[in-house]
Amino acid sequence: MGVQVAGLMIITLAIMVLTLMSQVAVTSELETTSAATQTIDSTGERARTNMEFVDSSAAVGELTVELKNTGFTTIFDFSQMDFIVEYLDSLDNDVITSLTYTTGALGNNEWTKTSISPDGFQPNAWDPSESAVLDAKLSPTQKAGTIAAITVSTPSGVSAISSFGADGFFWFIDAPDISLTTTGSWQDIDLSANVPTGTTGAVVEIINTGTFDTQSGLVRGKEDTRDYMSNVLFEEIEGRTNGRPGLSWVPPV
Repeated sequence: MGVQVAGLMIITLAIMVLTLMSQVAVTSELETTSAATQTIDSTGERARTNMEFVDSSAAVGELTVELKNTGFTTIFDFSQMDFIVEYLDSLDNDVITSLTYTTGALGNNEWTKTSISPDGFQPNAWDPSESAVLDAKLSPTQKAGTIAAITVSTPSGVSAISSFGADGFFWFIDAPDISLTTTGSWQDIDLSANVPTGTTGAVVEIINTGTFDTQSGLVRGKEDTRDYMSNVLFEEIEGRTNGRPGLSWVPPV
C-alpha cells in the first residue's frame, strides 16, 4: 500500500511540473508574439513617416523652422519629438543641446509648436501635407557668421536634418509660388503667412511663365509710390524659354 501511495504522489508531482512548464511555454510564446507584433507595427509606422524642412531662420538666440509632413502618418504628441541643435557659441565652444518641449512661453533651450497650416482636418494634429512652424530659444547664443545644424525627430524615430545661420537671413528650400490674376494695376501682396515673424524684407523672383513674347511687371515696396510702369519697356520680362528671371528686394513694409 505504501508503494502505491508513493507512486501516486510521484505521478501527481510529474503532472504538476508538466502543467507548470506548459504554462511557462504558453506565456513565453505570447510575450514573444506580442513583442514581434510591436516591432512590426513600429517598423511600419517609420516607413510611412517622413518630413522635410521648408525653411529655417535664426536671430540672436532665437530659431524658427518650418517642416512639412510628407509622409502618411499623423503626429499628435509633440512632446515626444526630439529637437537637437549643434552650433558654435561666441567662445568657439561646440554646443550640442537637446531642447525641451514647452506649451508656454519659451525659456532658454526650449522649443514649441507655434502653428500648423492649414490644420483643417484634425485641429492641433500634424497631418500629412500640413506644415508645422516650430520656434526655439537658444542659450548660449550662436557665434555670428557661423552655420549650425538642426535635427528634428518624430516620436517613431524618423529624422530630418537642416542647417541655419546666425545672421537672420535664409533661403527657402521650396519657395512659395504667388501668382496674380489682376493685370494693369498695382496689387498688394501679403507675405506674412510665408515668412518668419519679424522679417523686414524679402527677395522676390519674378518669372514670365509664358513661352513667347514679353510681359511687363515690377515689385515695389509698400511705401514706394513711384509709377515704374509708365514705361512698359523698363521692366520687360522675356519669355521663360529664353529669358532670365528677375530678382527684386522688397524693403520693410
